[in-house]
Amino acid sequence: MAKPALRVHLSPHDLIKWLVIASGAMLAVHSLLTIVHYSIVELPWLLRELFDVDEEESIPTWFSSSLLLLTSVVLFVIASLTRQIKDANTKYWTGLALGFGFMSVDEIAGFHETLNTVTDFSWALPGIVVVVIVGVAYLKFLTSLPPAIAIRFMMSGGIFVGGAVGVELATEPYLYNDALDTMAYNLWTPVEEGMEMGGVIMFLSALFDYLSSRFKMEWEFVPRR
Repeated sequence: MAKPALRVHLSPHDLIKWLVIASGAMLAVHSLLTIVHYSIVELPWLLRELFDVDEEESIPTWFSSSLLLLTSVVLFVIASLTRQIKDANTKYWTGLALGFGFMSVDEIAGFHETLNTVTDFSWALPGIVVVVIVGVAYLKFLTSLPPAIAIRFMMSGGIFVGGAVGVELATEPYLYNDALDTMAYNLWTPVEEGMEMGGVIMFLSALFDYLSSRFKMEWEFVPRR
């Protein structure tokens, strides 16, 4: 008697929906714990650290790293598909895949934060330079994409950079004034991380739509027996 095959329908729309819900829930928990800790009763550090979006060893950081890794994998899939049809943009897709892979590792390892310990200026300043260089290098790539996809790429990038660099620079005074252990600072961090998560999720959604429209991807997984 033949065993029934496991059939799982993979819907990008559903995946994006759950990613939004998960990120929103973690940001809300961080904010709630922050308000309770600084306004009502002091909470154990381990509890706060577990849900702190600004800590490397926390659930939100693991989620962010996994989100970046997933995006990197999808980009590698696109790079592989474009390589098969000898698309001129393969090198750009590969570059994005490597970049997101590096950011996934950096989210846990904190390479960019280490830069702050060896320089007198914030890592966000050279970060701006890198963003400008990458932006200029990818102008040709963006103009070759369908306009709707290109716009979503730029919007998601703007949101991500606005959080990672913009909010980072805006909160520098808290560091210089030794005010990191305050409610004000700890309510800024979910804004920063929320913009980063939101930007990546928006970018991932655009990637799924690009895959569906150009390569007619069928979102179904049936394991072989």
